[in-house]
Amino acid sequence: MISLDLRWTTELTNYDYEDLAALFDSEYEEGWGKWSPKTGYGYARGELHALARSRGQLLGYAATARRFIGVGRKEVLIAGTGGVITRKDSRGTGVGRQVLAALQEANREFAPADFGFLGCREAVVPFYEACGYARLHKLTKDVSPQDAMTVIRSNGPTMICAGTKPISSWPDGTIDLRGLPW
Repeated sequence: MISLDLRWTTELTNYDYEDLAALFDSEYEEGWGKWSPKTGYGYARGELHALARSRGQLLGYAATARRFIGVGRKEVLIAGTGGVITRKDSRGTGVGRQVLAALQEANREFAPADFGFLGCREAVVPFYEACGYARLHKLTKDVSPQDAMTVIRSNGPTMICAGTKPISSWPDGTIDLRGLPW
């Protein structure tokens, strides 16, 4: 049985941070070094965290943070999603979908945002599509996590999901995240 908790950053415990460090280190330590709750891996920090556990063990995680971004000439409130991770031995069991579904519901209800937003690797686009995200083929500008100064321009993959607005209402134009990606 999987329990799913949504917590604001101020509600995370030392136990949560220890579990997050173990989960991220199991996947990324070799290439990125040890995970730190203060710096993560240089990406934008989450404000609302979804933690999936079974028998006290952390199986999956993702977080969102709201921000106004520019899309063409419009202002759009997004919930940037990042840190999406599932324990290797729990992949394919629906844990990742449950974590993302909980955050999507929060985007519509108690942490409202126009849309959910994420950038990802090409290999995981089908997973996000199966979770209700749609791919955008637009130029995206953000700030590099490597130095937090260099502006990066890329063509994705960039994915959005409905929040308080339907995907069909996403405006046209270049996407400017006005900061770090998630």
